[in-house]
Amino acid sequence: MQRWLHGLNEEGASGLSDDDLAQGRVAMWQAIKAAQGTKVRPLWPRIAAAASIIIACSVGGYFILHQPKTEQVALLKPGTFKNDALPGNKAILTLGNGQQIVVSAAKNGMIAQQGSTSISKTANGGIVYAASNNDQTLTYNTYTVPRGGGKHSLVLADGTLAILDAASSIRYPTAFSGKDRKVEVTGQVYFEVVHNANKPFFVTAKGQTIEDIGTHFNVNAFDDEPGLKTTLLEGSIKIAGKLLRPGQQAVQVDGRLNILNNVNTQEVVAWKNDLFMFTNNTTLPIVMKQLGRWYDLEVIYQGSGKPYHFGGDMPRSSKLSDVLKILAYSGVQFSVDGKKIIVYQ
Repeated sequence: MQRWLHGLNEEGASGLSDDDLAQGRVAMWQAIKAAQGTKVRPLWPRIAAAASIIIACSVGGYFILHQPKTEQVALLKPGTFKNDALPGNKAILTLGNGQQIVVSAAKNGMIAQQGSTSISKTANGGIVYAASNNDQTLTYNTYTVPRGGGKHSLVLADGTLAILDAASSIRYPTAFSGKDRKVEVTGQVYFEVVHNANKPFFVTAKGQTIEDIGTHFNVNAFDDEPGLKTTLLEGSIKIAGKLLRPGQQAVQVDGRLNILNNVNTQEVVAWKNDLFMFTNNTTLPIVMKQLGRWYDLEVIYQGSGKPYHFGGDMPRSSKLSDVLKILAYSGVQFSVDGKKIIVYQ
């Protein structure tokens, strides 16, 4: 841990003395122990197994993708938590006739029938489609996870797995009877596609089409984030005629497509693995967007807009107050009032 903190100092990000660093390490340990039993995990291999979150405050400039929302709110003392929040559990299935089923509240077993395709809820809360070979009816369903709705999984009629983050949706046919397989997504969805050379799989998001060639990949298409990010973990995909290799990420912003190499795929799919994961380059607005979607809260900024960076990981099952108390050891302060998180920079 000491070596990592000194690494920040050598790069000019902290400017702390050895005594300050020692006091900072003690403060972080006290914060972790006080986090009401929240489980945290080490991110760097040289940190002892008991070490968990490491928060870094950087005074250097950073590039803000979107200007955070600022408004006047009732004056609260920083660190005031009028209430707390836990991750939610809600997913809605909209059938071809418009009927809506709250899947998270339904009993396990068969929950609907679309033509000759049956839809069942599994013991782990996901839903599975089972289509007969002679189902030629083209009926579309939509699976939606609202803000604060948690993480939910779906197995399509061809066996493809789709995992949805909070504030995400997928629209798909109940059976793939044509020459191809096409789905549309919003938000963030992770795919494990069953390969079929005779029936290619296409994902459309924000006007871009991703062609699967038998693979695992993550699509980030949140409306409150710029552009579209498609990250390949295994196999291959094709976007705008460009073939991606595992570890590459296609970023499309304003119609321009860039391919990034050696992307940290562990961080990209941390949400799927039930973690908040931040590198030491993760900025405060990015962190707060994740928290706002996950706990279904509005984020309000107060102060001068001082930049902060964060690094570490923490379970997404954590109470909001535990997450914010750990983040506060970077110097930024928070309050919670009803459906709002107030950030004091």
